[in-house]
Amino acid sequence: MTDPQQQALDFLSRLGGNPATAYKEAGVAAEIKAILDESGVAYSQDSFGNIIAKVAGSDQTANPLAIVAHMDHPGFEITASQPGAPQTNYIATAMGGVPPASFEDAVPVLALLPDGSRVSGVTAGRIDDDADTNKRQVLIKFAQPLDLEPPISVVFDLVDFELDGQHIRMRAVDDLAGCGSILAALARLTAGDPPPGDVYGVFTRAEEVGLVGARLMAEAGTLPPETLVISAESSRTLPGAEMGEGPVIRVGDAGFTFTADAEAVLVRARETLREKDSGFKCQRQLMSGGTCEASAFAVYGYQTTGIAFPLGNYHNGAPEGRIEAEYIHVDDYLGGVDLITEAARRVSDRANTAFRQRLREVPPEMRQRMLDSGV
Repeated sequence: MTDPQQQALDFLSRLGGNPATAYKEAGVAAEIKAILDESGVAYSQDSFGNIIAKVAGSDQTANPLAIVAHMDHPGFEITASQPGAPQTNYIATAMGGVPPASFEDAVPVLALLPDGSRVSGVTAGRIDDDADTNKRQVLIKFAQPLDLEPPISVVFDLVDFELDGQHIRMRAVDDLAGCGSILAALARLTAGDPPPGDVYGVFTRAEEVGLVGARLMAEAGTLPPETLVISAESSRTLPGAEMGEGPVIRVGDAGFTFTADAEAVLVRARETLREKDSGFKCQRQLMSGGTCEASAFAVYGYQTTGIAFPLGNYHNGAPEGRIEAEYIHVDDYLGGVDLITEAARRVSDRANTAFRQRLREVPPEMRQRMLDSGV
């Protein structure tokens, strides 16, 4: 029998071997589809390339649940060769929120060629156009001349996946950890009793350049309108969202406060897991450091919430001004898989959270005292 925790880590490791930037997610998408096939989970793709997997529920009156994560990560895209220079020099434009250090000299990078091979290079400083200094372009140099036909994705030359003690280190924890956690949860749901409502695993494209895949999917109404949408994201650590203290129930992001009815699914799941294991760790916090895909669905009327894995070296920017691998705590990741899986099973029970029950039930003696002590 497959160990569920090892399976979750294996899925994440496999995804890590497929670097991707916005609009260039084919490798990650192929790996996701292979894992879904192995797990016996049905899926489709929309016209924009977003992957929508589905585990059918047993009760068609129950709300569907969708867990959403994105396949891309910040990087660069080679757009042209440097005029008048040898074919070792190319101009690349930032795709997403790369850190300032990535525009300095001698940052190791990898160009992802169409045949799947990787070619090592280094950055050679920012390129400033007198007409527009906001293009966020960098010069990239290779050791040997290359006949590259743009656009070519460029990623940081960092570890694909590494278990380092209590941490998972990767070039792109954000958001492959979200994708891996969804895949692991879907595999568990498929192997066990069916959840009450339909459960969707949604893997989107081009999030890092403006939530593009999620916005297009929400606009199209691909998911039923009554679907409760959970964004599964890796988000920088904040006070109250500390690494090693469990996955974070995300009540909002930099732009939106999410909805209580959707969040109740996660709260009820947390309560159930703590009934089984009093040591189960889980946090709850407004993660205001950025915007996640729950907001894209929220503006189109979906009830949304989120899960976040507290992240170190956000977008590969280390505090010391270096480019380094992102990392999360292994227990936060595995706890997140447990939380997503249990949430799928608690859709119909979400109104019965302990907090809501306490608010509903006014003790008789308090009720009577209010009646007897009129003002």
